[in-house]
Amino acid sequence: MELFENNWFIYGILLMICVPLFVVLINELTYFTKKKNRQFSTPLNTFKNIILPLIAMSIVFTQVLEFPRASTLMKLLETFIWILIINVMLALVNAIFFSQASKKSKAKVPQLFLDIFRVVMVLFGAAIVLSMVWGADLGGLVTALGLGSFVIGLALQDTLGNLFSGIALVYEKPFSEGDYIEVEDQRGQVIEMNWRAIRMETREKELIVIPHLVIGQGTIKNFSRPTKIHIMKTELGFSHQNPPNKVKEALLSTCYSTPGILHDPEPEVKTNAYTESKVVYEVEFAIGNFKDHEDIMDDFMSRVWYTSRRHNLVMPMSQMTVHHAHEMTDNEALKLNQLENSLKVLPQMLPIEKSNVSELIDGSEIQYFGKGEKVIRQGDPTGLLYVILEGSAHLEIKNEDDEVVVIGKLEQGDFFGEIAVFTEKFSSFSVKAQSDLKVISVSQNEVMEMVEMNPRLAEHLDEMMDARRSKIKELRS
Repeated sequence: MELFENNWFIYGILLMICVPLFVVLINELTYFTKKKNRQFSTPLNTFKNIILPLIAMSIVFTQVLEFPRASTLMKLLETFIWILIINVMLALVNAIFFSQASKKSKAKVPQLFLDIFRVVMVLFGAAIVLSMVWGADLGGLVTALGLGSFVIGLALQDTLGNLFSGIALVYEKPFSEGDYIEVEDQRGQVIEMNWRAIRMETREKELIVIPHLVIGQGTIKNFSRPTKIHIMKTELGFSHQNPPNKVKEALLSTCYSTPGILHDPEPEVKTNAYTESKVVYEVEFAIGNFKDHEDIMDDFMSRVWYTSRRHNLVMPMSQMTVHHAHEMTDNEALKLNQLENSLKVLPQMLPIEKSNVSELIDGSEIQYFGKGEKVIRQGDPTGLLYVILEGSAHLEIKNEDDEVVVIGKLEQGDFFGEIAVFTEKFSSFSVKAQSDLKVISVSQNEVMEMVEMNPRLAEHLDEMMDARRSKIKELRS
C-alpha cells in the first residue's frame, strides 16, 4: 500500500497507460483526417512524435525523479513545449477554419487576416508562457504597455494607418487578388495584398507597391467588378460625303467580326458630332476581360482601315480639307485605273480572253481584308466571285461538332464564291484571310456573261466546284 501513496509510482503507472492510449488515439485520428484534409496530419504527427514525449519527460523529471519545477532547466523545457503547442495550435486552427472556408467559398482568405491572426496567437501564447512558466506579473507589463502605447502610436502613425486601412479594405472588399484596378493613375493587376500595401503588376511587367493609406484616401477604379465584362468606347471620323447609315453599318460589321468583342451586349455606333473636316462617330462595344483591352482595340482599329477601303469610306485628317469637283473626279479616275490594271491580270489566272476583260469593269471592285478577317462566311448568300490578287486565305467549314476544319489553302490566282454564284444558294464554306488580302470581286451577272463568252472558264469553275464539294462531303461523312 505504501507504493500507492507515493506520487512517483502513481505518475509512472499513469504514464505507462496514458501515453500508449494517446498514441493509438492520435494514430486513428490522423488516419481519419487524412481522408478529409491532409493539412491535419502534420500537426497531429508533431504532437505525437515530439510534444507528447516531451510532456512525458517533463512529468518524469518533476514527479518521478522529483526535479524542482522552479529550476532553469525545467523552465526551459516547459517553454520549449509551450512553443511547440502554440505552433501546432496555429496549424490546426488554420486547417480547420481558413482552408475549409477557402474550399467552400472558392475564394482565398486574405493574407492580411492570416498575418494578424498569427500575431495575436503568438502574443497570447507568449503571455501564457511568461505567466505560467516564468511567473511574470502581466499586470505590470500591461500597465507599462498602456503608458508606452501613446508614444508608440505617434512613432508608428503611418504604419498603423496602413494596417487599419488594410483591414478596412479587406472588410469592404472593393477588389481582390487577380482584379484589374486603377489607383492614383496607376493601373495593373492585383497580385498580392499584405498588412501594409498591395502589389500590382502592370501590362509593362512592372511591379507597383501602393500603401493602404494611399488607397484609402484615393479613388479606386475596378475594371473586374461587378462583372468582368468591360465597355470600351472610341471615336472615329469620316468624311461628310459618306452617308452616316453606311458608316454605322460598316463599323458595326467590323465590331461583330473582331475576335474578343462580345455580341451580347450588342455593339453600338452613334453619330457624335459634326466638325469642319469630318463627322465624328462614337463606337461602343463590350469585351469579356479588361486584360485583353489593348489587343482587342488594336485588332479593331486595324480592321477599320480595311473596312473603310472596302466600303469606299474616307477618313480625313484632323486638319480641314477642301475638296474640289475635279479632285473627286481624279480620285475616281485613279480607282478606275487600278481596277483596269488588276483586271488585265485575270487572263493569267483564269481561262478567259484578254479581249473580254473590259466587259467586267462595271460589275467588279477591288477589296481589301486584314489578316484574320473573313471574306465570306459559311451560309452567306454572297452572289460574288472573288479572285485573289495578293495574299493567302483558308477554306474552312464547320463539322457536326461545330468545330472549324481547314479544307484548303488559297493563294494568288485562286478564286472562291463560285458555288453561291452558280447555284444561287448559300456559301458552303468560309474564307478566312491568313495575311493581308487583296481581291477583286465580280458580280454574278458579269460572271455569267464571261462564262458564255469563255466556255473553258465554265469547265474550270465546274471542276473546282466538284472538287470542293467532294472534299466537304468527305469531311462530313
